[in-house]
Amino acid sequence: MRTRSSLKNTLTLRNILQNPSFPSFLILIVIVILNASLQFNFFTYRAIKSNLLTFSPLILASIAQGLVILGGCVDLSVGASISLLTVLMASMMGDSPGSIFFTVLCAIGLSLLISFINGFIISYFGPPPLLTTYATSVLWFGIALYFMPTPGGYIPSSFGKIYRTDLLPQFPAAFLFLIGAFAFLFIISRLRFYKHLYAVGGNEDAAYANGVNVFWTKIKVFLLSGIFVALAAICVVAQTATGDARSGLGYTLNSVAAAIIGGLSFSGGKGSIAGPIMGALILGLLINVLYFANITSFYQEFMKGIIIIFSLAVAAIPKYIRARSAA
Repeated sequence: MRTRSSLKNTLTLRNILQNPSFPSFLILIVIVILNASLQFNFFTYRAIKSNLLTFSPLILASIAQGLVILGGCVDLSVGASISLLTVLMASMMGDSPGSIFFTVLCAIGLSLLISFINGFIISYFGPPPLLTTYATSVLWFGIALYFMPTPGGYIPSSFGKIYRTDLLPQFPAAFLFLIGAFAFLFIISRLRFYKHLYAVGGNEDAAYANGVNVFWTKIKVFLLSGIFVALAAICVVAQTATGDARSGLGYTLNSVAAAIIGGLSFSGGKGSIAGPIMGALILGLLINVLYFANITSFYQEFMKGIIIIFSLAVAAIPKYIRARSAA
């Protein structure tokens, strides 16, 4: 006869296995082991810092995408928005701290404006988010290309140094940047808005019937997403020290892939925001594995597709377990 404690442990284990993010957690462990076996200094501070600096933009872009997907939408303009923001910053930024601060504020403001436009069109007029954000992505890319047809502009070296510097021994500034972003996300997850986000993503009509303001919930999630898009663009500019109308384009599909690998349901309302973070780490480490295994970059997209298909297949296991339990 089972004791109450053992039954509770079984239920807890079952909950863990049925968590949509659990498969991505297992994949992350496997790919970390693979990376560590191929890169002898993987766990050194230098390697961890290098990976952190490289992965930060995709992690932040994936959080932005994950929030929108949780709300039952998708944002195909994430990459073009990042590109436009890099062009803006490279066109405005000067050497003085005041100029850097003002430019960063303008970039955040522009990102919020872009996100508001996306959210307003989708919430008010009701077109499919996929088509709406695809259309706006073309618009943002065209504007970026008009103002900066070739990579250029000016980013002071001090801006990149701030991003790469160590605030304390073995504590890079980029780490503090990510901790701040995660803390902000944690606070948001404790608000009533976050529950409304899941409700709207899960069933928009049911959420409306229960008194949830669907219109403002969608507007808010796009605005929140815009903050993380701006943070991702700041990281890109700090890394590349230039403005480029094409620099962010790769982040669109990669952020969607990270969200799906992380266990989010593409229809919305299911999964955890920790999933896209793990998905972004998996995609970043996958490139490391291919590089250190001397596999040509030609196969990166191929392997990425394999990982996504594998993740979707593994993610079906909790659904299968629930179906068996209900039977």
